[in-house]
Amino acid sequence: MRNPSIIADSSFYICFLDDIKKPEYLKHILTHFRFVIGKIVKKEIARSPMFKKIESIINTVVDNISADENFGELLKPFFSVKEIEKGEDEVIAIAYVFNILELYFYFILDDESARHFVEINFSELKDRMYGTVGFIKLCCCKFSVFTKKMCIAIL
Repeated sequence: MRNPSIIADSSFYICFLDDIKKPEYLKHILTHFRFVIGKIVKKEIARSPMFKKIESIINTVVDNISADENFGELLKPFFSVKEIEKGEDEVIAIAYVFNILELYFYFILDDESARHFVEINFSELKDRMYGTVGFIKLCCCKFSVFTKKMCIAIL
């Protein structure tokens, strides 16, 4: 089975970089999937003091899409101007485009209000939406990216 593309919110990256301080686990995940990152999320994770530890892999393995475009503009009718600058909005918009293109993907959102927004406004996306913990479980149980022991260590 081929692995899906993954569109992750900044909280996913920050979990590994700042919360559990295990960038090596993040690098491991990044090499097993086609990760896609927009400019807003990349800017948010670049603020992490640990970003330097993954910067080269972000620049070589992760697909930096639409460096000149703001995917959040697709959702502008739903948000105020200030909210359009959030990484969650960018992730939802990229997921929406991937869904229209019928690509194989999952997206990671941890923010409860963003998840609720997807469930209400884009219900066709909700089966592809995971939180960080749910995605780690998926990595272990469905894609064998982590052993159970590694998964438990992360959690």
